[in-house]
Amino acid sequence: MALLHTPVGGQFAWLAAVLFAPIALWGLVSVRGRFLPDGAAQHAWLAGIVCVSFLWSLPVRSAQGVQFGLLGVALFSLLFGRARAILGLVAALAVHAAFTGGAWSNFGLNGLLFAAFPAWMATALQRRIEARLPKNLFVFIIGNGLFVVLATTAATSVAQLLVAAAVAAPSAAAQVGEAIGYALLLAWGEALASGMIFSALVIFRPNVVLTYRQDLYLPPRGR
Repeated sequence: MALLHTPVGGQFAWLAAVLFAPIALWGLVSVRGRFLPDGAAQHAWLAGIVCVSFLWSLPVRSAQGVQFGLLGVALFSLLFGRARAILGLVAALAVHAAFTGGAWSNFGLNGLLFAAFPAWMATALQRRIEARLPKNLFVFIIGNGLFVVLATTAATSVAQLLVAAAVAAPSAAAQVGEAIGYALLLAWGEALASGMIFSALVIFRPNVVLTYRQDLYLPPRGR
C-alpha cells in the first residue's frame, strides 16, 4: 500500500485533504454525545484501531514498488457503523503514520481511500441486504461478514492500487494488473477470516457489533 508511505504531488494531496475534511467533520458531528454505548464497545473500537494499523504494516511489496495487503477496513465498518468507522480508521492512519514513518502529506488521500470509501461502501451494502433479504441471523452473519467484506475489500484494494500507480508510482503501472489479481485473491482470505470473527462477535458479544439489531434479526418467539 504505497500511498501510506510514498508522498504524492502537493496539489493532488491538498485537493484530497479538502475533500476529506468535511467527511471527517461529518463523522464527528454524527457521533456527538454518546460515542460508544459501553466499555466493551470502547475497548473493541480502540483494539480495532491498533489491529488495523498493524495490518497495514504488513504489505506485500513487489520489486516495482506496487504494494497490497490485508486491510481490515470492511470488518471495522460493519462492527461500528459508518461514522464511528471513519473516525476509527482515521485514528488508525495516524497511528500507522506515527509509528512507521508514513507520509503525512497523503493523510487526506488515505482518509478517502482507507476510511471514507470502505466505510461508505460496507454500510451501504449492509443496508441493502437488510432491505432486500430475509431478516434472520444467518443472513446477517453470512451476508455481511462474508460477502460485504469481500466486496468492500476487493473494491478498496483495487481503488488504492489504481490511485497509487497513477500518482505515487507511475513507473509501476504495468504491474498493476498482476497486483490487482493477487489483491483480489487475498480479499477472499480476508473475507473468510473476517466472517469468522464477525460471527463469533455477533453470537458471543453482540453489544460490540453496533450495526446488529437483535429486535430485527432475533425477535422474541411468537412475533
